[in-house]
Amino acid sequence: MTQRIAALFVVGGGFVVQGLLTITGIISARLLGVEGRGELALVVALSAMAAQLTLGGSLPNALTARLAARGLTTRGGVGHLVRPWTVLAVAVALPFGVLFAVLHGEVGDPGVWWLGAAVVALALLNMGYRLVLAGLLGEGAPMPRIALATLLPQTLVTFVVAGMFVVVDRTTPLVLSAVMIGAFSVGMVVSLGLLAARPADADERLDGPDLWRLTRATYVGSIGPIDGLALDRTLVGAIMGTVALGLYSAAAALASLPGMMGTGIAAVLLPRIAAAQADPARERALVRRWVAGATAVLGALTVVLVLSADWIIVLAFGRAFESAVPVAHWLVAASGLLGLRRVLVAVLQGRDRGAVASRIELALTPVLVVAIVLAARADAVEAVGVAMLVTAVASVTALTVALRLTSPTRRRDVSRAGVAA
Repeated sequence: MTQRIAALFVVGGGFVVQGLLTITGIISARLLGVEGRGELALVVALSAMAAQLTLGGSLPNALTARLAARGLTTRGGVGHLVRPWTVLAVAVALPFGVLFAVLHGEVGDPGVWWLGAAVVALALLNMGYRLVLAGLLGEGAPMPRIALATLLPQTLVTFVVAGMFVVVDRTTPLVLSAVMIGAFSVGMVVSLGLLAARPADADERLDGPDLWRLTRATYVGSIGPIDGLALDRTLVGAIMGTVALGLYSAAAALASLPGMMGTGIAAVLLPRIAAAQADPARERALVRRWVAGATAVLGALTVVLVLSADWIIVLAFGRAFESAVPVAHWLVAASGLLGLRRVLVAVLQGRDRGAVASRIELALTPVLVVAIVLAARADAVEAVGVAMLVTAVASVTALTVALRLTSPTRRRDVSRAGVAA
């Protein structure tokens, strides 16, 4: 399949997934109200943070790069690592369920702890799902398979939530959390079935320590704490409360399309960059073509969303969410730049320069956190959006400079990277 067709799959898939997410967000806001929407947003934010900080962060990117460089299947390359990864995933997910109860503030309410359990379950599914998708990308699975694995869970969630909207007027965050858990469980089972079978004569597998070394080196750049940890939503919810978070989440729902599209483009680009390191001229042409295309697509999408944010939010979420419009303008612009940032990070990681992206991200994250805390404590939600945009501009600028200063790795033998017989 050509690169152009692959890009169309990514762009189309990004639109569909984000469209489904937006529809789900609109319906859930109407089923839950502002405060209930805020509670559900905190569940989703903490589960995403748990996955992003642990096995769902830089490990998937490292897995994709190593599988692509060596030409191994996922089952053959990492089958021996599944058991220890599972034990580790459970251990690191549990504290985030407790954190939900602490941030919510009503630790004596059993319902809060059930939502904490939902945080743990969604975090585990999130980690596993990202690793399976990384495996599909790394082993060069056909794009229709990757599209199916990407679209299925959110499609199921949207259809179930839409059905509930027809039948009931109100529901609870716990019920919608259970819907998401069920949908992602089905998606996980289907995605595992899409992985290529291990060749009968295969006796090579990825080296665990080497995989962890690459994971550590690219950790900060891969998790993208600026937007990948939902720090803004978590801090807004913790400092300003679930009502403010409900409004902020409505704005973020609209703004997330460019970011998600950038993430999808980066996911498909990373294995191609990693596999092209032996041919510098081809690699540079690949980078120019994909970065230019991503910039054009994300730029056009961002402009359209900024210009239409006012009426979309009021029409979709209702007058109760009208206060989310100002912050949406800032968040949409920030999301467009942060989506491009994901593409630039993928190029650096494919060149084995992921540590450079990590240092840039590490330098900017504390500044963003301080800015968000100050804005939230001043009860200024719009200022949180401004902080996100300023940080996005700084990140893209620094990564662009870094990209111009690096070159293809020229590995002596790319195919032998990170392999243990």
